[in-house]
Amino acid sequence: MNVYTTDRIRNVVLLGHGGCGKTSLVEAMAYLAGMTSRMGKVEDGNTISDYDKEEIKRKFSISTSLVPIIWGDIKVNVLDTPGYFDFVGEVEEAVSAADAAVIVVSGKAGVQVGTEKAWELCDKYNLPRMIYVTEMDVDDASFRQVVQDLTDKFGKVIAPHFQPIRENEKLVGYVNVIKNAGRRYTGLGQREECEIPDYCKPNLEMYREKLLEAVAEISDEYMERYFAGDEFSVEEIRSAMRTEVMEGSIVPVAMGSNIQAQGVANLLSDIVRFFPSPDWRECAGINRKTNEIYEANYDFAKSKTAYVFKTMVDPFIGKYSFVKVCSGVLKGDDVLYNADTDAEEKPGKLYTLCGNKPSEVSELFAGDIGAIAKLTNTRTGDTLSVKNNPVSY
Repeated sequence: MNVYTTDRIRNVVLLGHGGCGKTSLVEAMAYLAGMTSRMGKVEDGNTISDYDKEEIKRKFSISTSLVPIIWGDIKVNVLDTPGYFDFVGEVEEAVSAADAAVIVVSGKAGVQVGTEKAWELCDKYNLPRMIYVTEMDVDDASFRQVVQDLTDKFGKVIAPHFQPIRENEKLVGYVNVIKNAGRRYTGLGQREECEIPDYCKPNLEMYREKLLEAVAEISDEYMERYFAGDEFSVEEIRSAMRTEVMEGSIVPVAMGSNIQAQGVANLLSDIVRFFPSPDWRECAGINRKTNEIYEANYDFAKSKTAYVFKTMVDPFIGKYSFVKVCSGVLKGDDVLYNADTDAEEKPGKLYTLCGNKPSEVSELFAGDIGAIAKLTNTRTGDTLSVKNNPVSY
């Protein structure tokens, strides 16, 4: 796989109640990004991220898996987490390595306990977030009701920026609230411009008003323009949304159908557009030599350090330690020092894992997520650094 610099990386965790569609969303993402020629299904046991024997048998996720999706020139490291509360440790591991979250909500089941838990986790780790409503192709799915329930539960920060166009209880297109324009689906992941149907307009006006109100709060100048009745350009709205998503003062809501791969391309574009690269977030550890705080902040120019957030032992491919590079650039021929066990480790090779399929990579920049095979003295929670700058996170 290619090497991606820090500014071209997005680390995103998928959170939500069990069965809301996180794993099938990853399948649709991988398909649209050209990684697979057909979408797997949880029921068929052939998805990228549910590869474990127990997961295939039980038809739900048990452990967190990593799937890097290349969208344009950006690498989106997607962490697909289990939705059932028995596996909350796996979810915490993933959230600790993420820089933003997509909370997945079923358009049929609506806001569930897992949705609230996901929101609490985002608050705990201070993660920017978006909400993606799945199953909009199902007969009794109601986007309007889900948005209402989300607003009742989480307040005014909820801001839908897409709206479904449904005919005969089927999803046939969407309205882009930012652009105030309609799109109709023509094939798998394909769309064309269309008129906005009259029955969409009352909700559209409400959503657009809400969005513009949120955008106006970005500055006094925008507020004055808003009250003067000025139109904001698409770029001005998106720029303001990016700032507010990062601050957590707005949570955009998108929607689609995973099975039809509808709305998923919009979600990937929004992840790239609104979510931060790792260097936007703070990251600090302790220098074991001086006992001073080491400000890593995902700066690739600093001394190399990496945090092991998960260990995977697979009967077929062996043991892999998942690392998030906190500073510097990791290379395969590095000699790394584990201050927690006072031992040196030689990675030999670096990998990115797509589910349980490793592919070699020459280096990992600060902020990237990768894996190292067969580390003998390193466990989950340990830090790898260099001996003359021993750091612990």
